[in-house]
Amino acid sequence: MRNPRAYMRLVLVTVALFAFCAFFAPAAEAGVFHDWKYREGDSPRTAFGDFTWLQKTDEDEQTWMPYDGEKEAPPVSGKSNYVWLRMRLDPTSPDINTLFFVTINQSFRVWQDDKLIYQYGTLAHQQIGYGWRWHLVTLPADQRRDRHTITFQMYSESPVSLGRLMGMSIGSNADQVRRLFLFDFPYFINLPITFMLMVIVCIYYMNQTELRRLYRSSFLFLVVFAAWMFSASNCTVFLWDAPGFWWRVLLAMLYLMPISGSEIVLEIVDRKFRPVVKKTLYAYCTIAVIAIALELAVFSDVELPLPQSFSNQNGFMAMIPVLLICMAFLQVVQSVCLYRSGGDNRRHCRALLVPIVVLPLIVILNGVFRFLRLSQWVPYLMVIAPFAIFAFAYFILSLVGEQFHKERSLIALARSLEIEVASAVERSEIDPLTKCFNRRKFDQNVKEAVTLSRIAQLPISILMLDIDFFKKVNDNYGHDMGDRVLINFADLIRQKLSTKETLYRWGGEEFVVLCQAYDGAQAAVLGERLRKAIETSSICPKQRVTCSIGVATWHGDEPDETVFKRMDDALYAAKQNGRNRVMREVLDSPADAVPAQ
Repeated sequence: MRNPRAYMRLVLVTVALFAFCAFFAPAAEAGVFHDWKYREGDSPRTAFGDFTWLQKTDEDEQTWMPYDGEKEAPPVSGKSNYVWLRMRLDPTSPDINTLFFVTINQSFRVWQDDKLIYQYGTLAHQQIGYGWRWHLVTLPADQRRDRHTITFQMYSESPVSLGRLMGMSIGSNADQVRRLFLFDFPYFINLPITFMLMVIVCIYYMNQTELRRLYRSSFLFLVVFAAWMFSASNCTVFLWDAPGFWWRVLLAMLYLMPISGSEIVLEIVDRKFRPVVKKTLYAYCTIAVIAIALELAVFSDVELPLPQSFSNQNGFMAMIPVLLICMAFLQVVQSVCLYRSGGDNRRHCRALLVPIVVLPLIVILNGVFRFLRLSQWVPYLMVIAPFAIFAFAYFILSLVGEQFHKERSLIALARSLEIEVASAVERSEIDPLTKCFNRRKFDQNVKEAVTLSRIAQLPISILMLDIDFFKKVNDNYGHDMGDRVLINFADLIRQKLSTKETLYRWGGEEFVVLCQAYDGAQAAVLGERLRKAIETSSICPKQRVTCSIGVATWHGDEPDETVFKRMDDALYAAKQNGRNRVMREVLDSPADAVPAQ
């Protein structure tokens, strides 16, 4: 990229636009939730089917453990797939009646006091899983009059996800819907940018042969990144409400991104680093294959000897810690290879360093925050992650910009060559002294004119002009004066001709005028007009200059040499009859002469 500062300004403007929208977005109601508590396991039921943990007794209260629900998930042990959460909700204005939060791979029920107000899933094993899902829970109309207790019964086969309520807030229904769409705002911005980059890469892939493999790998990465962004957005529920499916798509794209990125690195690093980059690529492929195998095994209910913390997770989730640990090491290796690469791809290697560092860093931080159960940071990383496409766009624009400038250089070179060729052709067709067309050009034009005249049934005539006693001008006044006479003679003749007549220098002091749509009589009249113009001119300041002219016409299908012979004979006759005159060709009758006046 030739102007990185302009690109950085574009990135800053986009981020500033998002920050502006985030600043004016509806804020969550502060300070309405308190006394967060959790209880691991599942509640027994009464004879009537009610959950005993919903009943508040002094003995029961001692089993609920406090935790900071606004900053972290409950520290469950992983021994159970169930956890109960409870919090106090202070009264606020009546329109603040909608809860918003996001869950991952969890099914749950929500009670206000002892009234069930929301349920998602069956709170039991589901083959496809529960996926990443946002929730809007509308509280009953009278819920704002007094302080209430909100209770969650949550089920998950992943201890890392169990009990995690991300982005938990309360507000009006309209504000919460706007907040939901604000969360998707980065995807709305960056998905079109990704598709635009895909189109650009496709265009260059079809028009370039030198870097086709690199463009193909870049296109594959963009497809994977676009699929990841779409599956991570909230709009998937409107396309197909299957969070478990979209969650698996999202996880699959996390495995494919480093693979497709490694292929790009492999294409541009120096040859000496390619064996090392290949090993990193094989490592990512191995992890992905193992994850797919585990996923298929779990999906088929095959028992696997996994640690307790991973035994109930799907295969993709079970291998995420391995992927993140390997990514932290492998991306450093690739970054070093890119940094130390030189040669023709040095600029591209430097540009690729940005996404190679930024994208894995976001993925690793996301995973670290999840496993540290810092759930309040995960939504922010999910919002920031789509903007990482700008880092890859910097590489694509750098790559395309380099090709664009090469193409411009080639176009400029081609134009320069065209000008040189045209100049060479012009030099080969134009007499350098008089600037008239030369005999070579005459031979070319006369063939075209004869062909057209046969089609249109129109006559063609030619005049040969010879400067009288030109040798005396050279002998008496020098060749410079002779050249001056030739130049002035040609300029004067050109001024007297129309578009149907063309002047050529035949050689020495002889010139030819090709007259299209002229018969012999018309050509003789033109010749007389030219003869008079020369006679009365002062093309030579030292003496009077005249010329003799011979006229010939094409008569049907006859060779050019025959016409030229008659033209030359007519000129010879003009010279023999005293010069400074026009003579027409000799046919079967004596030559007709148009004498000088």
